[in-house]
Amino acid sequence: MSRQALVPALIALQFVAFGWRLNREITMGDKGLKTWLPLPDYLNLFSLVAVVTSCIMVPISIGISGKVATAILSVGYSLIAFHPISEAAHYRLFSKGGRSIYRKTPDGDYPWITGQEIVSVLLSVVLATAAGCAAWHGLP
Repeated sequence: MSRQALVPALIALQFVAFGWRLNREITMGDKGLKTWLPLPDYLNLFSLVAVVTSCIMVPISIGISGKVATAILSVGYSLIAFHPISEAAHYRLFSKGGRSIYRKTPDGDYPWITGQEIVSVLLSVVLATAAGCAAWHGLP
C-alpha cells in the first residue's frame, strides 16, 4: 500500500475526532457551560494541518513528497491512535472517582488538563516522535 493511499483515511479520522469535540462543545455552550478544547484536540488539529500541508499541498504544488511527508504521516497516525485514550484520560475514565472529584474543589469547575491526561499525552507524543524518527530513517 502506498503512503498516499493512507493520507485520506488519516484526515478522515482527524476530522471525525475534531467533529465529535465540536459537537460536544457546541452542546455544552448552548447549555451555558464553559467550553474549551483539551490538549489532545490541539495536537489533533496541529497534526491535521501538518498532514494536509506535507502530504497534499506540497506534493501538489511542487511535486515533491519524501521523507518529511512519511514521517509526518507516521506521527499523525500515532497521535490519532492515542487520541481516544487521551480523551478518556481527560474525563478521568481510568479512575474510580472519575470527574466527580472536581466538584469538591473550591471553584467546583473541571480543569483544562487532568493528571491522567498529562501522562497519556506525554506518552502519545513520545511514541509519535519515535514513529516519526523511525519513518525518517526508514526503519521497518
